[in-house]
Amino acid sequence: MDQKQAGNQPEYPQQGCDGGHASLPGYVAQPGYAVQPQQGHSYNHSAVIVTQPVAAIPVVHSVPDNMGLAVFATICCCWPIGIFAIMKASESRTALASGDFQRAQTLSQQSRRFALFSILGGIGSVIIVIISVVVRINNRSSYYYNSY
Repeated sequence: MDQKQAGNQPEYPQQGCDGGHASLPGYVAQPGYAVQPQQGHSYNHSAVIVTQPVAAIPVVHSVPDNMGLAVFATICCCWPIGIFAIMKASESRTALASGDFQRAQTLSQQSRRFALFSILGGIGSVIIVIISVVVRINNRSSYYYNSY
């Protein structure tokens, strides 16, 4: 049968097991499947292209909460200031989990600041203790030398 005799519908001689999709443009019939002749089916060959809008999401790097530094400062250095560092680090984690990146960044900086103050306080305390021990040892040595 000629295409002009059948009207506008071209004749499709083969239909595979995929329900006729092998005869559509862009599909390839699989070898080895039974081939049946096309029987009076008409297909509308229109394509619909749907585009999805893409939202512009700013790339935000992960905000460090400085929890490790805060715990180290609390255990090894000046614990009263270190406790505030741990509190701020915990608040920073909560703000980051809720999606408030600006507040998480601010709390992270405060946590780091408190942790560094705690470390400096611990170092200062150690220096003061060393100086006081050296002064006491020197005063006792001079006391023993003067008593003879």
